[in-house]
Amino acid sequence: MMKLLRHFSLFICSILSLSLFANVEIYSQLMSEQAWHIRSAVVSPSGSAVRLKVDVAQGEQVRWYQIIPDTSQYYKNANHPWEQNPYQWAGFGKVRYQQKHLKQFDNHPYITVDAGLLKQNNVFNSHYYHADVGSFWFEVEVIGVNGIKRVSTGVRDTDHRGLSKHVLRVSFTTGDGYLGTLSSFFNVPAIFGSVPYQSQHYLGVDCADVLMAAHAIHNNGKVHDRNVAWLVTNLKHKANLSDFKGAGSAIKWGADISPGDFIAVRYRQNGQFAHIGALYKDSNNNGLLDGEDLVLHAGPNALSYSTVSDAGFLGEIVILDNQS
Repeated sequence: MMKLLRHFSLFICSILSLSLFANVEIYSQLMSEQAWHIRSAVVSPSGSAVRLKVDVAQGEQVRWYQIIPDTSQYYKNANHPWEQNPYQWAGFGKVRYQQKHLKQFDNHPYITVDAGLLKQNNVFNSHYYHADVGSFWFEVEVIGVNGIKRVSTGVRDTDHRGLSKHVLRVSFTTGDGYLGTLSSFFNVPAIFGSVPYQSQHYLGVDCADVLMAAHAIHNNGKVHDRNVAWLVTNLKHKANLSDFKGAGSAIKWGADISPGDFIAVRYRQNGQFAHIGALYKDSNNNGLLDGEDLVLHAGPNALSYSTVSDAGFLGEIVILDNQS
């Protein structure tokens, strides 16, 4: 009898738990759209805005939250090249998140997401947090007059790979091309040895995975697990230098290389190519590849714009055709 009562008690607790935290959907709308949509991700041009809303009944309270990953540090699934047993699997790295209460929107069923809102929320003081471009995650909580809560998929919904792919993601991009798609990965944590599931769903990336994920998303394809060595071996070589020091290059923008091409570097003779990024632009407009030009790259930190020199592309370099 006691065993039966215990099972009944556990059943009642489960029912109460479900009722206290029932699910609620967030609707999103681009500025160019008339209709509202339920979707796990919405993409908009940088400089624009996205509207979010939740359905509420009379007397219900609303709380909106931004979920912010800590990009001030980097994480690892595998050992870094400078550690003992380099590249050895180390287990899924646990990304740190913070739920920022957007108090200015308390009891508002509608909010507008734009750079003005987002720039206030660099809670980790990360050098790699961008307010005007990249990805941002949101959660809403609706509290009924009886105290029962309805909560969207949010910060509590994580597994060993990171945040649930069903948490609403708003991404702002710099354009429609490949580099625009790549820009949507700003604010995504750096995870050395990230797996395709993590990069595809914006949970974490390393230098090669962010390029491959952006390529797949841009071309509506599948994200494949490719490392730097595979890309160097299998992609077409457009140019190379055996000892690039950041100056004196004869590689010409427009004739030999283009924005979006990949640049990979090998630091030690007979070693493997260790880092890769995407060429962004001829910063000093001299028409030649040099250390002052800009590249987009991730690893060991989150995706960022850097000069070719600051990004560490000094040594034996090869330029690869992205074919995007």
